[in-house]
Amino acid sequence: MITGYEVVRAIGAGGFGITYEGFNPITERRVAIKEFFPRGIASRDDATRIAYSKQDGEVVSWALKRFADSTNRLAKLKHPNIIEVLNYVADNGTGYMVMEHVEGQTLEEWLKARTSPPQLAELGPIFDPIFDALEYVHANKLIHRDIAPDNIMIRADGRPVLIDFGALKLIADQAIAAGPSPKSFGVLKANYSPPEQSDDSGSVDPRMDVYSLAATIYRAITGKPPIDADKRKTDTALKGEDPYIPLAKAAQITVPAEFSNTIDAAMSLRPRERPATIAEFRAQLAARPSAPASEPATRVIQPQTAIDAMAPMSQPATMPAYSAPAAPPPYQPQSASADSGQPYTPAGNASPVTKRSGISIANIAAVILILAGSAAVLLHRPIVNFFEGMTGMRIMSRDEPRQPQQPPQKQTPPQQKQTTQPPSRDANEIYRRANELRERGNFRGAIEEYNDAIRLDPKFVNAYTNRGLSYHRLGQGDRAFDDYSAAIRLDPNSKGASVPYLNRAIIWRERLNTERAFEDIDNSLRLDPQFALAHNTRGNLFLDRREYDRAIASYSEAISLDPKYAVAYANRGTAYVSNRNPQRGIEDFSSALRLDPRNINALVGRGGAYETLNQPDRALSDFNEALRYDRVNVNAYLGRGRANLLRRDFVSAYSDFSDAVRLDPRRATAREGRGLANEGLGRRQEAIREFREALQLDASLTRSREALQRLGAQP
Repeated sequence: MITGYEVVRAIGAGGFGITYEGFNPITERRVAIKEFFPRGIASRDDATRIAYSKQDGEVVSWALKRFADSTNRLAKLKHPNIIEVLNYVADNGTGYMVMEHVEGQTLEEWLKARTSPPQLAELGPIFDPIFDALEYVHANKLIHRDIAPDNIMIRADGRPVLIDFGALKLIADQAIAAGPSPKSFGVLKANYSPPEQSDDSGSVDPRMDVYSLAATIYRAITGKPPIDADKRKTDTALKGEDPYIPLAKAAQITVPAEFSNTIDAAMSLRPRERPATIAEFRAQLAARPSAPASEPATRVIQPQTAIDAMAPMSQPATMPAYSAPAAPPPYQPQSASADSGQPYTPAGNASPVTKRSGISIANIAAVILILAGSAAVLLHRPIVNFFEGMTGMRIMSRDEPRQPQQPPQKQTPPQQKQTTQPPSRDANEIYRRANELRERGNFRGAIEEYNDAIRLDPKFVNAYTNRGLSYHRLGQGDRAFDDYSAAIRLDPNSKGASVPYLNRAIIWRERLNTERAFEDIDNSLRLDPQFALAHNTRGNLFLDRREYDRAIASYSEAISLDPKYAVAYANRGTAYVSNRNPQRGIEDFSSALRLDPRNINALVGRGGAYETLNQPDRALSDFNEALRYDRVNVNAYLGRGRANLLRRDFVSAYSDFSDAVRLDPRRATAREGRGLANEGLGRRQEAIREFREALQLDASLTRSREALQRLGAQP
C-alpha cells in the first residue's frame, strides 16, 4: 500500500524513481504514483520503507526536498494535455508524486506498430499539442529536459500527453553536484538529449527542449532516432566531421526543404544556432515556400501550425469548396451550446521504451484536435495545416445541383444560377473564372472577378449572389447581406430568387433577428416549395424559438424532399432530444450517421441522448468518435466530461472540462463541470473557485449555486 492505494504493478523505472499503477479499493480510482527512489543510493528495509546510507543522507535530504517542491509546483500546472499531478505524499522514508492514470500507448509504440511511415498530416495532431504544452511549461519557468517518443503518451481517445517531466532530472543533476558521494541517476536520454545536458555547469535553457523535440520529430519522419549528441561531439572533435544525417536525406516521406532545414538547425550542437523558443521553432517550421509559378496562387489554407508545414506542397488543399447546395448543419440547442470546431494535426518520435498504461512525472498536454475531414493543422498553431475550423450553417450556391451535400460544418449561402437574361459573353466568362476561384477557396480573388463581371453587367443577379457567398466565407456578413439584397431587388419573384432569400435568412439568423429570417425563408419557399435547404433552415429557426414540434415538422419536410439529407436527420434528432424524446433523437442521429459516418453534430447529439438515458459508456463512445474527427469540438469535450462525471471518473472529467475551458474560456458550463470534477476529487477550494467563475459568466446556473451551498460557500 502506498498512501491509501494498492500497488497494482510497476509501470516503469529510471535512475531517479519508480512509477507504479495504484488503485484505491474504496473510491475505485486509479492513479500513477512516482516514488523517489534514486538507484544506487536507496534500499528497502521491508516491502515499502526506504533507507539510505549515512554518507548519502545529505544529498538525499536535499534532493527529496526538491522532489517535494517540484511536485507541488507541477501540481499547479493546468493544461489540457498535462497529465495532472494531484498531490505529494511523504511516507515510508521517501516521497510520492500522485498523478492521473492514463491508458494508452507511447508514441514509440504507435510508430513501431505502423507498417508504413506516417505522413505529415498524421503527425500534426500529435505534435501540435506538445508544442502548446511546452510553450505553457516554459512560460511557467520550467524545462522538461526529457522529451522523447517514449515520453509522449497517446491516450485511448487519441489525445497526446507529454509525460515524465524533466524537472526531476534537473534535481538529479544538482544533487550530483552538491552531494558528497556523486551517483549517476540516468539524467540523459540517448539520441534525444542535447550535448549541453551532460554538463552539470551548463545553464538550463528552453533550447534544450527544442533540441529534444526536433529529435523526436526526426525519429517519427525517418523511422529511427538521430545520432547521439555525445557521439556527434566526439566525432566532430576527433574527425572534424559531424556524423548527423540531415533530415532531408534520412526522411522516408517527402518533406519541404524549409521544414527539414529547421529541424536540422534545431538539432545543432551549438545552442545559439537553434531557435531560441518553442514559439520561434514552431513559426520556422510553419514557414512555407512560395507556390511555383505554374501552381495557382488561389489556394487558401486555414490556420497553419508547425507540423502542418510538414505537408508537401503537392498535397491537395483542405479548404472545402462550396460547389453544390448544402444544408445548414445541425443546430445545437442551448443546453448543448453549439460550437465551432478548429482542428489540428501532430507528429511523433521514437526510442526504446517500457510499455506504459499510466503516466510518469509531470505532465503536459494540449489541445488537439478534430483533424480529420478538413486537413487541419495542430490546434490553432503553425505546424502543417492539420485542421480546418468548421462551424455554423452553410450557405448554398446555385451554380450546381440542388441535392444537399453534407456541409463542412460552416453554412454559407447558396450560389446563384442564371435567372435573368444572359449577361454579355465577357461577363459570363469572368463569372465562370470567379466561380472556379471560389470553389478553390480563393474568396478574395473570386470577389475581384465578380466585381469585374458586375461592372460589365450591373444586372448580373448570379454574380451578386455568389459574391455575397464569398464575402460570407470571409466573415464579412454585412457585405454579403448587401449583395443578397441586391440580387433580390433585381429579380424578386423568380424561382432563382429563393437562393438569395435563403442566404439572407441565414444572416438574419446570425444577427439573432428571427422575425426577419422567417420572412425571408417564407419568401424562399413561396418561390420554390420543394427547396429542402429552406425547409431545414426554417426548422432551425423554430428550434431557436424552442417550438420543437414545428421544428420537427420542418425537418421532416426537408427529409421527405431529400431522403438522403443527413444534416436534416441530425437536426431533427436535436429537436427530438430537446423535446424530451431522446430515443427518437437517437434514431435520427443514427440515420444521419448511416448517411454520413463523420457527421460531428450527429455523433455529439447521439452522445448527449445516451447521456440523458444514463448510458455513459455509449455516450463516451460517440464523443470519442466525434473528437477523433474534430479535435477541437467544445461540445464533444463537454459531453465527454459529463459522461465521465456519470461514471465517477473525476480525473478524466476534469481533463475534458479543462479542454473545453481552453477552447472557450467563457463557456460557463465548462467551468461548472470542472467544479463538479474538483468536488468529486475532494478539492473543495478549487471547486468553489470554479463554481464562482461559472456564475460570473452565467448567473442562471442553478447547479453551481446548489454546489456552493452544498460546500458551505457564498456565491
